[in-house]
Amino acid sequence: MTWSTSVLTTASSDTEPSIIITFDNAKYIFNTSENTTRSFLQSGRTWRKTRALFYTQARVEKTGGIPGLVMTFADATISDLQVIGPQGLNHILASMRVARDSMKVRPSEIPWLCPPASTPTPCYSDENLQVYAIPVLPFSKSDIAFAADNVTETPLVDPSSPAEAADTPEGSGKRKREASPDTAHKRLNTGEQQRRKVQIPPALYREMGKPDFRPERLKGSVADDYRRLIIQHMFPATNLNVPGESKAPKSQQGKKAKGKVPNQGPSGNTRNRAPSPSRSFATDTKGDQDPDDYKRSRSPLAEGFRLQLPDPSFTLPPSKNPPAVSYIVVGPQYRGKFNAEKANELRIPKGNIRAQLARGETITFELKVGDETIQRTVKPEEVVAKPEEPGAIVILDVPSKEHVPNLLASFRDTDFYRKFWSEDPAEADAQDREYNTRVVYHMLGDGVLEDERYKAFMKGFGSLAHHMIASREHCPDPITFTSAAYQQLRLNNLDAKMFNIPKYSLTPKKDISTIPNLPQSSQPMASHLTTVLRPWSPPAADPEVVKRDKLHPIIAGSASLTLSSSLQESFKVAQSQLEEIIKANKAPTSPGDDVGIVTLGTGGSLPSKYRNVLSTFLRIPGYGNILLDVGEGTWGQMARNFGLEGSEYNVWHALRDLRCIFVSHMHADHHIGLAHILSKRRLLDPPPTQPLYVVSLRGIHLYLRELQAVQDLGLNDPSGNGVVPILSESVHYKSSNGYVSQGLWQVGGDEPWLDYQTSVENALKMCESLGLNSIKTVDVYHRCRCYGVVLQHRDGWSVAFSGDTAPSTSLRRAGANTTVLIHEATMADEEADLAKQKAHTTIGQAIAEGKAMNARNILLTHFSARYPKMPPYLANRRPTSEAFDTKNVIVPAFDHLNLTIGDMWKMQFYLYAINQNFYDSYDQSEEDGLDTVVVENVSRA
Repeated sequence: MTWSTSVLTTASSDTEPSIIITFDNAKYIFNTSENTTRSFLQSGRTWRKTRALFYTQARVEKTGGIPGLVMTFADATISDLQVIGPQGLNHILASMRVARDSMKVRPSEIPWLCPPASTPTPCYSDENLQVYAIPVLPFSKSDIAFAADNVTETPLVDPSSPAEAADTPEGSGKRKREASPDTAHKRLNTGEQQRRKVQIPPALYREMGKPDFRPERLKGSVADDYRRLIIQHMFPATNLNVPGESKAPKSQQGKKAKGKVPNQGPSGNTRNRAPSPSRSFATDTKGDQDPDDYKRSRSPLAEGFRLQLPDPSFTLPPSKNPPAVSYIVVGPQYRGKFNAEKANELRIPKGNIRAQLARGETITFELKVGDETIQRTVKPEEVVAKPEEPGAIVILDVPSKEHVPNLLASFRDTDFYRKFWSEDPAEADAQDREYNTRVVYHMLGDGVLEDERYKAFMKGFGSLAHHMIASREHCPDPITFTSAAYQQLRLNNLDAKMFNIPKYSLTPKKDISTIPNLPQSSQPMASHLTTVLRPWSPPAADPEVVKRDKLHPIIAGSASLTLSSSLQESFKVAQSQLEEIIKANKAPTSPGDDVGIVTLGTGGSLPSKYRNVLSTFLRIPGYGNILLDVGEGTWGQMARNFGLEGSEYNVWHALRDLRCIFVSHMHADHHIGLAHILSKRRLLDPPPTQPLYVVSLRGIHLYLRELQAVQDLGLNDPSGNGVVPILSESVHYKSSNGYVSQGLWQVGGDEPWLDYQTSVENALKMCESLGLNSIKTVDVYHRCRCYGVVLQHRDGWSVAFSGDTAPSTSLRRAGANTTVLIHEATMADEEADLAKQKAHTTIGQAIAEGKAMNARNILLTHFSARYPKMPPYLANRRPTSEAFDTKNVIVPAFDHLNLTIGDMWKMQFYLYAINQNFYDSYDQSEEDGLDTVVVENVSRA
């Protein structure tokens, strides 16, 4: 059996390090940051056979790719997945509330403080490997000892909760009303189903049965049990076996749950009953269904499912540096080779007796020597070579120099870890070591690699170990998504401003080769480096990935960009027509011409090589910036567009000027990147001097508040310049003096931060900061609660954004005469029936909506991944300098398209050339089964 390890992604502008270990029958992935799924697509690798995900930190930087990856896994028929990481991981998983009926997800948390053991217990083990977790903390041993000594038993419920509840409706003794869902209600599937009982520990069961039950009051182990229960309801196929978990009494086991399926009336309001006396919920584990399907099976939800989770409790001292976990991965031990020649010499009979020797058993057999029959005993070592030492991989996450002493102590003080590492160089290189450490991955914060203590530590793994180092100080920053950037590079010759090349750097800030005293086999961790552990082969670039990368040979100067003569002619024709119009002063003008629009992500539902999921960036000169939806990877798209440094206006400037983030609805492709943006904002130095307003539904704000419990996102900034919530419902275009009290569009919940008047006042302050006359949300028609938005600026321009929707009368009414309509165009025109079923819009319908609204410009986005390059929108129109559109201008969006409102009319002259460019460069062999490009005539719209 062969096995290998490879780098999927490294430390870059848009990715964090992600490591894959591959066997013939399984894969294991360490860290899945945002853009992990898209990186698989870019590389041509597959995620199939993935068994387990491991995380080194419980922070959005390392875990941001989980929701998209889990949904992708389910579609790839991965039915059983183990998820392992430090404390806080279960809280992050539960906060996501991502639901897949067909998957069994088994989370396991690694405690920060463990009693010392000479032989640690693996955190994961199967027939291929054993994985050992090593907490790496930014504290001295004395600080850790003090924290461990001061751990006290926490009460099951916050003792202050009755006083807190006195001023709320729950304090009256009534059960807190469950918030109505922001995602679509699901009717119970009536087909044949398997049912599984989810057991509730007695202590949690008692708390959930109280009339004033609120999950946020839970503490300690009961809170941990509740988080596990939520995960079980997210993944109904899961049946977690929690160590020490109490079972329901036998007399009550096996009884049917009495909790009803949530009552779903026309209003969509859902109420759950208390848990039944059986202390279990019947959970549906029917086969996989479409994640958008209204009929996806769903059993009664856990009590409090839509209320705020309890905060996790940690026993560590406070620190500005996050704790981390490192891992030692031990591969299988292979038996030594059987020496058939020696066996023949010893006259060992062929057959099962030789198999016994190969298995390590001593055998005795009879044989004739001359006329005499004798017995001969043969030991395995006489005919079987010494077993191969198990190969080992070490994955180290060391965020700061403050972590180094604790890491060193773990290896020095643990007998087992000294089998992989030694302070004695002779012992580290000894031939008879029990384990063969061949690869060490280092994920390092600033200053760690040049710390003399750490360099000495690296040498302790022996001279045969290959060290791959991910450090933003020492790694270059090549472009990750080369297919999309290659198209951008080509189109940059058409319009360098509009088709901006993503920012990159091929040289690191510091060259690793100039750092003294590093182990000889040290190199920067580069994406797609593969090391074969058996049979051994040192790190080398994956040839398939190299073949797919058409971009870097050009920008590195080893190849030239080739454009066909016909394409160059198309570019020249478009450019000359624009020049003629501008010279003749025929270019249309309107208020807001200098307002910038960057389409960071233009794909729908799932990322592809050419399109990330949805996000649109608005830059209002003199006022600030706005983000409309923030799909996974939005931060990376911003960093590539503006640059981390070196630009006149880099991503940190853009982030500092960010005043508003609008999130239309709860689907993951529209909001998963939000927390990462907020975490990056906390790094600004000096801190921001104005607040960032987040406009969205209750579910998004609840999600952020839950993540705030494990990572500071700025929600509780005492300066007032952190994250300020605005409820979408409070700025609805028909809103008068309060929220809708019932039906699908009710706000749900009654938390203090939902206060209507506060939200309205926050919206007024936001409008003032951005120069807006108004912000108005619009209920649109999707498969869950979804809002569009209309922004009216005091300078006389406006932008309307559809969110996800089928054609919407409300949006047409609220956005009439808008300067720019940004509208989803998910489906091709021939997919109108599917678009109706999915509550999306076809390209032709989106254009028709813009015309009905009398929109000056119609920006189409959110294209289906089935159209990997150009969507099917008619690109054969040939405007001239004498006849071109000045209203209802159609602009199909591409990732990293840099526009101003005043330049949008130019796109009509570029479409023909853009389409020809895609055909010239299109390589169908790389599309991995995606539909080919469809091009039709736009005039029909």
